[in-house]
Amino acid sequence: MKPTPEEEPCNIFPCPAFWDIGEWSECSKTCGLGMQHRQVLCRQVYANRSLTVQPYRCQHLEKPDTASTCQLKICSEWQIRTDWTSVRGGRPALELPRPPASPLPDPMWGNPGFSRRTLPACSVPCGVGQRTRDVKCVSNIGDVVDDEECNMKLRPNDIENCDMGPCAKSWFLTEWSERCSAECGAGVRTRSVVCMTNHVGSLPLEGCGSNRPADATPCDNGPCTGKCSIECGSGTQQREVICVRKNTDTFEVLDPYECSFLEKPPSQQPCHLKPCGAKWFNTEWSMCSKSCQGGFRVREVRCLADDMTLSNLCDPQLKPEEKESCNPQDCVPEVDENCKDRYYNCNVVVQARLCVYNYYKTACCASCTRVANRHSGFLGSR
Repeated sequence: MKPTPEEEPCNIFPCPAFWDIGEWSECSKTCGLGMQHRQVLCRQVYANRSLTVQPYRCQHLEKPDTASTCQLKICSEWQIRTDWTSVRGGRPALELPRPPASPLPDPMWGNPGFSRRTLPACSVPCGVGQRTRDVKCVSNIGDVVDDEECNMKLRPNDIENCDMGPCAKSWFLTEWSERCSAECGAGVRTRSVVCMTNHVGSLPLEGCGSNRPADATPCDNGPCTGKCSIECGSGTQQREVICVRKNTDTFEVLDPYECSFLEKPPSQQPCHLKPCGAKWFNTEWSMCSKSCQGGFRVREVRCLADDMTLSNLCDPQLKPEEKESCNPQDCVPEVDENCKDRYYNCNVVVQARLCVYNYYKTACCASCTRVANRHSGFLGSR
């Protein structure tokens, strides 16, 4: 006779607990580095039911991560690349030194270490002009990308008006006269000096003030010939007057005091020749635009008639130069003893173009400074 089936318990020990892993949440940022999370619970099966239990029951297993970084796409932001001035794809993973807070610093408006200009930032030294600055769309790793990658509504202005106040005045000078006023003994060479409003971008904003340039300088051309001291306009004629005594057919020269009882005849008189006509006048040279590595300085040149009104009758071939080069010597960079690299792999920071961020610029100061100096030298040589 067939035995009756019987049941007996087996595997009476509970199944070991396990980590139940949920789905990842959406990334916390639509672009750039963000975070995503998932639920990780310790569960165990009892009586064919899966129950949530205390995490210590899963301590024999390594707990999966509940958070992870994510990046849907690279963010692009507007960045101001230069101060105001008067008139101008995927990468492989790299091991980088990380700041203590976020994986990458947030983008910010500012100058990422470019050299500053020392000239005034307005296009004119006085009155109302314009100034510009370089605004670029930059990704979160420092690459310049197309403007369409950034929000055009948030684009900073790259041009604006600037008011430098009332226009200044400058001394305008002619060249020294070629002829000495005295053709016997001491005389002077002269030039015309007038104060006029200027509007040259590189001239200093100084009023004419009380330091009027000299309009005469000493000269001595020897004995007098009796000619007029100038070639045109109003000048003087000189003659030598001495004290003499007549002795029969000769004259004896005496000391002037021997004739003190007599009225001394004038030794000079005015003379008037033809009008001079239009002449070139120019200001003093401005300061050099750069202190080293080659700059330029300028002055304003005007053609003025006899009555000091503007004229176009001056000889163009005799026009003084309005611009010349200056300070050609190389620049010597200042050495900051506190500017050092704090990481062994700062060359990676430079390759990834992260020197535009303050954290990396400080952590890898020496490497970032060398790159900035090379870039400045390249710009200066262009």
